[in-house]
Amino acid sequence: MAGPMGRPVGDHRSAQKIIEQSTVLKHFLDGHHRWQLEHDLKQHVGDWTQANPDPESRANAAYDLERVLRFIDNLDERKLDGSDERNGNIDGFAERGVIIQHNSEADCLDQFAREGYAALRAF
Repeated sequence: MAGPMGRPVGDHRSAQKIIEQSTVLKHFLDGHHRWQLEHDLKQHVGDWTQANPDPESRANAAYDLERVLRFIDNLDERKLDGSDERNGNIDGFAERGVIIQHNSEADCLDQFAREGYAALRAF
């Protein structure tokens, strides 16, 4: 997967609209585990929150985060532990998101949060 691209030409959705239309992004942002990765994720995709005053930048960040989450959610479950592919969830977070199961979708996301897009090449 290439680096951050932002929304394609002609996509004028807001960050909120992108979040509302993506099951995997909505589930991730509603989950407790988001907090432990949010700062590092923003380093790679940008800030999708209201703390970012630029609505275009927010929307591009939400789009890029959604792409990463969808990529990870679509990984072959036979190669990951405790993960179900294409279920609209990033599997592998323990209760309250404190522990991440090794070799799970959550582990892949954690690696992305620490290393950026280069971490996704291994998958």
